[in-house]
Amino acid sequence: MPLDRSDAEALFIESLATIDRLLGKLCRRYGMSGDDSDDFDSWAKSRLIENDYHVLRQFRGEASASTYLAVVLSMLFREYSVERWGRWRPSAAARRSGPVVLQLEQLLVRDRLPFRQAAETLRTKGVTALNDRDLWSLARVLPSREPLRPVYLPPETLDELESNESADVAIVTEAAQAERLSALSALDEAIARQPPEDRIILRLRFWENMGVAEIARTLGLEQKPLYRRLPALFARLRDHLESAGISRPRIAGLIAVVEEER
Repeated sequence: MPLDRSDAEALFIESLATIDRLLGKLCRRYGMSGDDSDDFDSWAKSRLIENDYHVLRQFRGEASASTYLAVVLSMLFREYSVERWGRWRPSAAARRSGPVVLQLEQLLVRDRLPFRQAAETLRTKGVTALNDRDLWSLARVLPSREPLRPVYLPPETLDELESNESADVAIVTEAAQAERLSALSALDEAIARQPPEDRIILRLRFWENMGVAEIARTLGLEQKPLYRRLPALFARLRDHLESAGISRPRIAGLIAVVEEER
Protein backbone atom coordinates (compact mmCIF):
# COMPACT_ATOMS: atom_id res chain seq x y z
CA MET A 1 0.00 0.00 0.00
CA PRO A 2 1.42 3.44 -0.93
CA LEU A 3 2.61 5.70 1.87
CA ASP A 4 0.66 8.74 2.98
CA ARG A 5 2.26 12.19 2.82
CA SER A 6 3.52 12.28 6.42
CA ASP A 7 5.17 8.85 6.11
CA ALA A 8 6.74 9.82 2.80
CA GLU A 9 8.10 13.02 4.32
CA ALA A 10 9.52 11.05 7.24
CA LEU A 11 11.14 8.62 4.79
CA PHE A 12 12.76 11.51 2.93
CA ILE A 13 14.16 13.09 6.09
CA GLU A 14 15.39 9.78 7.51
CA SER A 15 17.00 8.86 4.17
CA LEU A 16 18.82 12.14 3.45
CA ALA A 17 22.23 10.63 4.18
CA THR A 18 21.45 7.69 1.87
CA ILE A 19 20.14 10.05 -0.82
CA ASP A 20 23.31 12.16 -0.62
CA ARG A 21 25.45 9.03 -0.90
CA LEU A 22 23.52 7.72 -3.92
CA LEU A 23 23.58 11.10 -5.66
CA GLY A 24 27.31 11.31 -5.07
CA LYS A 25 27.81 7.88 -6.64
CA LEU A 26 25.75 8.85 -9.69
CA CYS A 27 27.72 12.06 -10.17
CA ARG A 28 31.05 10.26 -9.90
CA ARG A 29 29.88 7.52 -12.28
CA TYR A 30 28.90 10.03 -14.96
CA GLY A 31 31.81 12.42 -14.45
CA MET A 32 29.84 15.26 -12.86
CA SER A 33 31.49 17.58 -10.36
CA GLY A 34 31.32 21.12 -9.02
CA ASP A 35 28.33 23.16 -10.14
CA ASP A 36 27.08 20.32 -12.36
CA SER A 37 26.77 17.91 -9.46
CA ASP A 38 25.24 20.59 -7.24
CA ASP A 39 22.62 21.35 -9.90
CA PHE A 40 21.70 17.69 -10.26
CA ASP A 41 21.61 17.24 -6.48
CA SER A 42 19.12 20.11 -6.10
CA TRP A 43 17.04 19.01 -9.07
CA ALA A 44 16.78 15.39 -7.90
CA LYS A 45 15.79 16.31 -4.34
CA SER A 46 13.15 18.71 -5.62
CA ARG A 47 11.72 15.88 -7.73
CA LEU A 48 11.56 13.63 -4.67
CA ILE A 49 9.53 16.14 -2.66
CA GLU A 50 7.32 17.65 -5.38
CA ASN A 51 3.59 16.86 -5.48
CA ASP A 52 3.59 15.97 -1.78
CA TYR A 53 6.43 13.43 -2.13
CA HIS A 54 4.60 11.60 -4.92
CA VAL A 55 7.63 9.50 -5.90
CA LEU A 56 8.32 8.42 -2.33
CA ARG A 57 4.66 7.68 -1.66
CA GLN A 58 4.93 4.88 -4.24
CA PHE A 59 7.33 2.96 -1.96
CA ARG A 60 5.60 -0.24 -0.84
CA GLY A 61 8.37 -1.90 1.12
CA GLU A 62 8.94 -4.68 -1.44
CA ALA A 63 12.67 -3.92 -1.26
CA SER A 64 14.74 -1.90 1.19
CA ALA A 65 14.34 1.88 1.14
CA SER A 66 17.94 2.30 -0.05
CA THR A 67 17.34 -0.08 -2.95
CA TYR A 68 14.16 1.73 -3.94
CA LEU A 69 15.94 5.09 -3.76
CA ALA A 70 18.85 3.78 -5.84
CA VAL A 71 16.50 2.75 -8.66
CA VAL A 72 14.46 5.98 -8.44
CA LEU A 73 17.53 8.22 -8.50
CA SER A 74 19.01 6.32 -11.46
CA MET A 75 15.77 6.89 -13.36
CA LEU A 76 15.78 10.56 -12.36
CA PHE A 77 19.32 10.93 -13.67
CA ARG A 78 18.21 9.66 -17.07
CA GLU A 79 15.33 12.14 -17.03
CA TYR A 80 17.69 14.95 -16.02
CA SER A 81 20.09 14.02 -18.82
CA VAL A 82 17.33 14.16 -21.42
CA GLU A 83 16.14 17.53 -20.13
CA ARG A 84 19.62 19.01 -20.10
CA TRP A 85 21.38 17.38 -23.04
CA GLY A 86 18.76 15.54 -25.05
CA ARG A 87 17.91 18.26 -27.56
CA TRP A 88 20.63 18.38 -30.17
CA ARG A 89 21.79 21.58 -31.86
CA PRO A 90 25.03 21.82 -33.84
CA SER A 91 27.50 24.46 -32.70
CA ALA A 92 28.01 27.66 -34.67
CA ALA A 93 31.64 26.63 -35.23
CA ALA A 94 30.55 23.35 -36.84
CA ARG A 95 28.01 25.11 -39.07
CA ARG A 96 30.67 27.54 -40.25
CA SER A 97 33.13 24.75 -40.98
CA GLY A 98 31.01 22.81 -43.45
CA PRO A 99 29.30 19.42 -43.73
CA VAL A 100 32.26 17.23 -42.71
CA VAL A 101 32.79 18.97 -39.37
CA LEU A 102 29.04 19.29 -38.88
CA GLN A 103 28.56 15.54 -39.18
CA LEU A 104 31.69 14.80 -37.17
CA GLU A 105 30.37 16.88 -34.25
CA GLN A 106 27.02 15.14 -34.50
CA LEU A 107 28.62 11.71 -34.28
CA LEU A 108 30.94 12.67 -31.40
CA VAL A 109 28.59 14.75 -29.27
CA ARG A 110 25.02 13.77 -30.08
CA ASP A 111 25.61 10.09 -30.89
CA ARG A 112 28.56 9.75 -28.47
CA LEU A 113 30.62 7.60 -30.80
CA PRO A 114 34.33 7.02 -30.16
CA PHE A 115 36.44 9.30 -32.37
CA ARG A 116 37.82 6.52 -34.54
CA GLN A 117 34.37 5.02 -35.05
CA ALA A 118 32.98 8.45 -35.95
CA ALA A 119 35.79 9.00 -38.45
CA GLU A 120 35.28 5.58 -40.02
CA THR A 121 31.53 6.24 -40.23
CA LEU A 122 32.16 9.42 -42.21
CA ARG A 123 34.47 7.60 -44.60
CA THR A 124 32.07 4.67 -45.03
CA LYS A 125 29.22 7.04 -45.84
CA GLY A 126 31.38 8.77 -48.43
CA VAL A 127 31.31 12.09 -46.57
CA THR A 128 35.09 12.34 -46.58
CA ALA A 129 38.26 10.43 -47.42
CA LEU A 130 40.33 12.21 -44.77
CA ASN A 131 42.35 10.12 -42.34
CA ASP A 132 42.03 10.37 -38.55
CA ARG A 133 44.88 12.88 -38.20
CA ASP A 134 43.34 15.27 -40.72
CA LEU A 135 39.93 14.93 -39.12
CA TRP A 136 41.47 15.75 -35.72
CA SER A 137 42.84 18.92 -37.27
CA LEU A 138 39.39 19.88 -38.57
CA ALA A 139 37.80 19.08 -35.24
CA ARG A 140 39.97 21.65 -33.45
CA VAL A 141 37.32 24.27 -34.19
CA LEU A 142 34.69 22.40 -32.17
CA PRO A 143 33.88 23.84 -28.75
CA SER A 144 33.87 21.67 -25.65
CA ARG A 145 30.23 20.82 -25.10
CA GLU A 146 28.11 18.97 -22.55
CA PRO A 147 27.79 16.12 -21.87
CA LEU A 148 31.45 15.67 -22.79
CA ARG A 149 33.67 16.36 -19.82
CA PRO A 150 37.42 16.08 -19.27
CA VAL A 151 38.47 12.63 -18.15
CA TYR A 152 41.75 11.12 -17.05
CA LEU A 153 43.66 9.23 -19.71
CA PRO A 154 46.58 7.10 -18.53
CA PRO A 155 49.98 8.00 -19.99
CA GLU A 156 50.11 4.86 -22.12
CA THR A 157 46.93 5.98 -23.88
CA LEU A 158 48.36 9.39 -24.70
CA ASP A 159 51.57 7.75 -25.91
CA GLU A 160 49.58 6.27 -28.79
CA LEU A 161 49.09 9.72 -30.30
CA GLU A 162 51.35 10.69 -33.19
CA SER A 163 51.49 14.32 -32.06
CA ASN A 164 51.96 16.18 -28.79
CA GLU A 165 49.76 19.09 -29.83
CA SER A 166 47.38 20.03 -27.03
CA ALA A 167 44.41 20.40 -29.38
CA ASP A 168 44.84 16.81 -30.50
CA VAL A 169 45.00 15.62 -26.91
CA ALA A 170 41.82 17.52 -26.10
CA ILE A 171 39.96 15.95 -29.03
CA VAL A 172 41.06 12.44 -28.07
CA THR A 173 40.19 13.11 -24.41
CA GLU A 174 36.68 14.19 -25.40
CA ALA A 175 36.36 11.19 -27.70
CA ALA A 176 37.34 8.87 -24.85
CA GLN A 177 34.71 10.43 -22.61
CA ALA A 178 32.14 10.16 -25.39
CA GLU A 179 32.92 6.45 -25.71
CA ARG A 180 32.56 5.98 -21.94
CA LEU A 181 29.21 7.75 -21.84
CA SER A 182 27.99 5.86 -24.89
CA ALA A 183 28.93 2.55 -23.25
CA LEU A 184 27.19 3.47 -19.98
CA SER A 185 24.08 4.55 -21.85
CA ALA A 186 24.04 1.29 -23.82
CA LEU A 187 24.54 -0.69 -20.61
CA ASP A 188 21.63 1.09 -18.95
CA GLU A 189 19.45 0.38 -21.99
CA ALA A 190 20.48 -3.27 -22.00
CA ILE A 191 19.58 -3.61 -18.32
CA ALA A 192 16.23 -1.88 -18.89
CA ARG A 193 15.31 -4.53 -21.47
CA GLN A 194 15.62 -7.42 -19.03
CA PRO A 195 12.68 -9.02 -17.15
CA PRO A 196 11.74 -7.12 -13.97
CA GLU A 197 13.58 -9.26 -11.42
CA ASP A 198 16.68 -9.59 -13.61
CA ARG A 199 16.62 -5.82 -14.09
CA ILE A 200 16.64 -5.21 -10.35
CA ILE A 201 19.45 -7.74 -9.82
CA LEU A 202 21.61 -6.09 -12.48
CA ARG A 203 20.96 -2.59 -11.22
CA LEU A 204 21.96 -3.61 -7.71
CA ARG A 205 25.10 -5.30 -9.03
CA PHE A 206 26.20 -2.49 -11.35
CA TRP A 207 24.83 0.72 -9.89
CA GLU A 208 24.89 -0.22 -6.20
CA ASN A 209 27.99 -2.44 -6.37
CA MET A 210 26.28 -5.01 -4.17
CA GLY A 211 27.81 -8.43 -3.74
CA VAL A 212 25.85 -11.56 -4.60
CA ALA A 213 25.12 -12.38 -0.96
CA GLU A 214 23.81 -8.87 -0.33
CA ILE A 215 21.57 -8.98 -3.42
CA ALA A 216 20.20 -12.34 -2.33
CA ARG A 217 19.36 -10.98 1.13
CA THR A 218 17.82 -7.80 -0.28
CA LEU A 219 15.55 -9.61 -2.72
CA GLY A 220 14.90 -12.72 -0.68
CA LEU A 221 16.58 -15.02 -3.20
CA GLU A 222 18.68 -18.13 -2.68
CA GLN A 223 22.34 -17.27 -2.96
CA LYS A 224 23.74 -20.33 -4.79
CA PRO A 225 21.26 -20.21 -7.72
CA LEU A 226 21.98 -16.48 -8.02
CA TYR A 227 25.66 -17.21 -8.57
CA ARG A 228 24.67 -19.48 -11.48
CA ARG A 229 22.14 -16.99 -12.80
CA LEU A 230 24.46 -13.99 -13.10
CA PRO A 231 26.75 -15.35 -15.87
CA ALA A 232 23.73 -15.80 -18.14
CA LEU A 233 22.61 -12.24 -17.39
CA PHE A 234 26.08 -10.88 -18.15
CA ALA A 235 26.15 -12.85 -21.42
CA ARG A 236 22.87 -11.21 -22.49
CA LEU A 237 24.31 -7.80 -21.65
CA ARG A 238 27.43 -8.52 -23.73
CA ASP A 239 25.30 -9.47 -26.72
CA HIS A 240 23.27 -6.28 -26.46
CA LEU A 241 26.36 -4.08 -26.03
CA GLU A 242 28.07 -5.66 -29.03
CA SER A 243 24.96 -5.11 -31.15
CA ALA A 244 24.99 -1.47 -30.00
CA GLY A 245 28.51 -1.07 -31.40
CA ILE A 246 30.38 -0.96 -28.08
CA SER A 247 33.93 -2.22 -28.43
CA ARG A 248 34.88 -5.50 -26.79
CA PRO A 249 37.58 -3.90 -24.58
CA ARG A 250 35.01 -1.40 -23.33
CA ILE A 251 32.49 -4.19 -22.69
CA ALA A 252 35.13 -6.12 -20.77
CA GLY A 253 35.84 -3.02 -18.70
CA LEU A 254 32.16 -2.61 -17.83
CA ILE A 255 31.36 -6.21 -16.99
CA ALA A 256 34.59 -7.83 -15.81
CA VAL A 257 34.68 -5.79 -12.60
CA VAL A 258 31.22 -6.84 -11.46
CA GLU A 259 31.73 -10.48 -12.46
CA GLU A 260 34.18 -10.82 -9.61
CA GLU A 261 32.73 -11.15 -6.10
CA ARG A 262 33.81 -8.36 -3.82
